[in-house]
Amino acid sequence: MVRLRKVQPRQLIVGDRAPLNIYTRNRVLLLARGSLVESKQQTESLLSMGYYDPDEKTITRDADAPSFKGQSYTAEVNPFLDLEAFYTSLFKIAQDLKEGRKPTAVESTVLRIAKELLQIANNAPNALLGAAHWPKKLPSASLMNSLRCAVVIAVVADKLKLSAEIAEATVCAALTANISMLELQEKLNNQQEPLDAIQKSRIFAHPEKSVFLLQSLGVTNSLWLEAVEQHHERLDGSGYPKKLQGEAISTPARLIALADSYTAMTVWREYRPLLTPRQAMREMLGEEQELLDKKLGQVFLSQLGIYPPASLVSLANGDTAVVIERGIKINEPICAAIRGSGGQSYLPPPRRDSSNPDYAIQKMLNQEMLKKIQPFLFWDIQVSKKLKS
Repeated sequence: MVRLRKVQPRQLIVGDRAPLNIYTRNRVLLLARGSLVESKQQTESLLSMGYYDPDEKTITRDADAPSFKGQSYTAEVNPFLDLEAFYTSLFKIAQDLKEGRKPTAVESTVLRIAKELLQIANNAPNALLGAAHWPKKLPSASLMNSLRCAVVIAVVADKLKLSAEIAEATVCAALTANISMLELQEKLNNQQEPLDAIQKSRIFAHPEKSVFLLQSLGVTNSLWLEAVEQHHERLDGSGYPKKLQGEAISTPARLIALADSYTAMTVWREYRPLLTPRQAMREMLGEEQELLDKKLGQVFLSQLGIYPPASLVSLANGDTAVVIERGIKINEPICAAIRGSGGQSYLPPPRRDSSNPDYAIQKMLNQEMLKKIQPFLFWDIQVSKKLKS
């Protein structure tokens, strides 16, 4: 007979279902796999006297459940610090260009970042998305948006079964597609009045200008350059700069267009309410016009949902919670509660499955309060990793 092992705290989350059968030391069943863990008191009792059989299968939510794996982030894996390092490298390139210096090793630097993003996305997708969407004050919001788009592509690349060559080129293109207009983007982020004629001209010209700039900096990868040039083309021919249609638009360019749309759709805005799932699908994929690739778009939403990790939401029971991973449905992610309806803080944050009506998401909230909260709490990340100099 297989020796039983002691139940661990991470295996029992109040409000979630037990992932395995829990026994006494003598194999008397205490809680069946799939049963709801109802209270903190119940959890404490089960941790005190509970054991599990390591050879028994753990619960799966259903055949359509997400494929993301749980991850305990070690000193060698810390997506928050990794993303900070990537941003710093990209910002140096942008700053050199702004100040009239020619940055060095652009192709190798961006390719290294792309490869590492793809590796992290494979090992720690939820925390990587959380890091990309966690609110932070940075010198260039536009550059962070490019990095966020690259993260989204890296996370869905495996599900799309992209070859390494295409995945790397697509992430590289997402990181650099707007390299020729970062300053203009920063200005437009704070501009209230309509675009003037010169700004419109610069926007329509930036895909080709970015390609020219990247080539002048030594980028030779044709898939990368093609995706940058085409990332604003649309399937119906309404895009720019060449008004390409349908299959004339490369897969990497279609992915960047989707990632940009998804990122815009899932970022909290002061000036609009949260979109419903139906509205979000319509905005991203369209019901009347063939703008973006619907087949690829369905994969995006199935893998990412419409509430990315680090979204701040209010739940039906009055809790304020942080989204920590996707759920079975695009609008029912797994959350971690940080504050109760009475204002009490939770520590550690209890898990809330928003497919449970008691924990259904009511609305998305301003992420401002997250700036004061340690993000490592939500993805069990150790903070000992040091940035490389």
